Amino acid sequence: MGVKVKRGDGHERLKEMASVSRQLQGRNIRVGVLEEGEIGMIAYVHEYGWEITVTDKMRAYLHFIGIHLKKETTVIRIPERSFIRAGFDAREADWRSKVDDIIQGCYDGGIPVDTALDMLGLDLAGQIQEFARDLSSPPNSAATVKLKGSSNPLVDTGRMIGAIKHEVD
Repeated sequence: MGVKVKRGDGHERLKEMASVSRQLQGRNIRVGVLEEGEIGMIAYVHEYGWEITVTDKMRAYLHFIGIHLKKETTVIRIPERSFIRAGFDAREADWRSKVDDIIQGCYDGGIPVDTALDMLGLDLAGQIQEFARDLSSPPNSAATVKLKGSSNPLVDTGRMIGAIKHEVD
């Protein structure tokens, strides 16, 4: 048994679908804090948590600014506040639906592949930014609230949330 494709609208549509499929193959959308350096380190610490060994110099500085550690405190624990992984997971059903719609738009010929991938990346980055702004648990310690003047765990200057971007390759 074989399949015969007659020339005409259906044939052109199959050629277009094959072309779109080739353009999508191997393409990736990366979303998150893609910068290295200080802002990348801050994002990593919040995403996975971190333990900071208390040195005598640190203890003296904290005491100077009014934060008094107990003598037995040897480690400061910054808890995990996943905003990238948890933000993606929280909105996964919505994103899968958008992916389906946008990819269908590519196959229908209305949306160029590069535009579609950029649209998806922008949407994912925006939703992760929103998730990070709204994250409230685990809460900041009283010392952190005192230092930054805010109880929102992931918002201080807005630099980290502003650094959530996307790349298409």
